[in-house]
Amino acid sequence: MRKFQDERGIFLTEAVVSICILTIVIGIVFPILMQTYRERQILKQKNEALTYLRHQLLLWKTDGDILSKAEPATVFQLEWIEQTDHSAYLRVYWNYAGRTHYLTGEAKK
Repeated sequence: MRKFQDERGIFLTEAVVSICILTIVIGIVFPILMQTYRERQILKQKNEALTYLRHQLLLWKTDGDILSKAEPATVFQLEWIEQTDHSAYLRVYWNYAGRTHYLTGEAKK
């Protein structure tokens, strides 16, 4: 049986070039995916912090007459900035990826 010249297979250089291109593409895509994951986590935690902040301010506004409890998955720290008989300012802190994030809320009676 005779082989045709077009049926030679692939050369080593073609395989190495293909692997190099694949490595470069993975090297570019991986940091983008990691940044997207971090941003999604921050948005999820921010939404959870907002719910926790609203719950705490509602507790203050109703003098603790709420039956439901908010149990966040993230560890939050609360700081009352100003609290009088008729108004309150509350700040919620949390740490993620080496940074401190916070939200501030206000309630009035």
